[in-house]
Amino acid sequence: MTDRDHKILDAAIAVFARYGVRKATMGDIAEQAGMSRPTLYARYANKDEIMAAAMQLISERVINEVVEAWQSAETISERIDIFLDCAIVRFFDQIKQMPDSGDLMIGSGDGAATHLGAEQGKIELLAGLFDTRRDALAAHGMTAAELADFFYASASSFKFTARDGKHLESLLATLKSSVMIMLGEG
Repeated sequence: MTDRDHKILDAAIAVFARYGVRKATMGDIAEQAGMSRPTLYARYANKDEIMAAAMQLISERVINEVVEAWQSAETISERIDIFLDCAIVRFFDQIKQMPDSGDLMIGSGDGAATHLGAEQGKIELLAGLFDTRRDALAAHGMTAAELADFFYASASSFKFTARDGKHLESLLATLKSSVMIMLGEG
């Protein structure tokens, strides 16, 4: 991805967060990026393409941040906490501050399928973490990939269903506790 792509996508993320995906226009994105609409259209055919690329960029940034932070974590518990903070709590806070930013996180229309693809990297990251306890998981009739998929789907849904920060914290603590038991850590 080029510097220009990063500039466009960062502008798009800011515009989507401010106006919501549905209300944002290519003109808004071009203006935020400091370029003309024809220049923007030369790189991205439409808002859906930009949204898909922006979702992928956000996901990649989260994954990179988690991987870097995991280097100083010693336990699975610490790594789960880091993941939840980077991938769930931060976005919950953003959704509460800017409700229209949720569109970017879940996609809309055809973007929903793109969202699932962008999020696959996070699920694979968790599967790698959980795979270190594959024997404990096998005793429960589960694979690391299955647990990672369940864990991420559950935690992600909490961004939209938790009433407030305390409720989110409680939901995530319960989920983590259950997963730690499945991993033979609880």
